[in-house]
Order: sequence, then structure tokens, then C-alpha cells
Amino acid sequence: MQDKKVINDFYEAFKAGDANKMVGLYSPKATFKDPMFGDLNYEEAKFMWIMLVSTRATSQFELNYTVEEHKGKIVVIWKATYLFGDKKRKVINIVTSKMETEDGLITKHVDSFNFKRWAKQAIGFSGLLFGNAKWFRKKVSDGAKEKLYKFMDYMKSQQAGK
Repeated sequence: MQDKKVINDFYEAFKAGDANKMVGLYSPKATFKDPMFGDLNYEEAKFMWIMLVSTRATSQFELNYTVEEHKGKIVVIWKATYLFGDKKRKVINIVTSKMETEDGLITKHVDSFNFKRWAKQAIGFSGLLFGNAKWFRKKVSDGAKEKLYKFMDYMKSQQAGK
């Protein structure tokens, strides 16, 4: 099935650290959503993937995944292992991705994972204590989005300077 191939190509590119290929598999009308960044449009998702892949060299990133079809929908279960933040905390994050494609491109990408488990590993004790609290999740998400927007501004300024 073509949909499954596109999704598999996306995760192979992710595994290889090829953000350009990943982004090239997204439709310009694509949307992305996850517990960390919330709702993103194509432009934001594009830069999110570029930003995340650019940290691979220092994060000892590993990825394993399976692509399945359930009731006509593509579902990917993936496990990312990496070092997070200045303290280089080891994170093993298990994510479920539900994706939709149209004309050979990804149009919808929704990731879900156990935020509290992630926060405990990535942030430490405060993540363990407050990982389920809405205010804590919002604070972490706001920080991730702020980092993304700074990265976008930087990348756009680099492109403008060429």
C-alpha cells in the first residue's frame, strides 16, 4: 500500500537523520500534534523536525519502529532512546503515531506518549512529581514552542542572509 510506504520512508529518514527527506514527505497542508509542541502547522512542523534531527549528534539518538494498518489508518509504534538536555538524562520514549496521507504525502500526524513518564526521565524529580499537572505540562510545552520559534527565526535569518 502506498500510504504505508510513505510512512515507512518517513521513519527510515528519521532513523537516518535526514530531516530534508522527512519534511519532503509532508504535504504543505499537513498538520502535526503531540504532547510536547501541541498543534503545529506545516511550517512549524517542518522546522520542528529540522531542529530535533539537528541535535542527534550530541544526543546518542536511536530509533526503532513498526508500521501497522488498523481499520484503514496507519499507526506507527516507535521507541526513541536519546540523551536529553544539559544534564544528558537518558530518555526512552515510546510513541504512538497516527498518520494520514493523500497523494503520496503526509497530511496529518498525531503523536501520543506518556508525558509523565517522559518528564520523569527527561526533567527528573520535578517531572515525576508534577508530570500529570496541567500547569507543568503547559510550562514544558510553552518552553518547547519558544525554543522552536527561536530556531525558526534563526533559520529564516540564515536563509535571508544567503
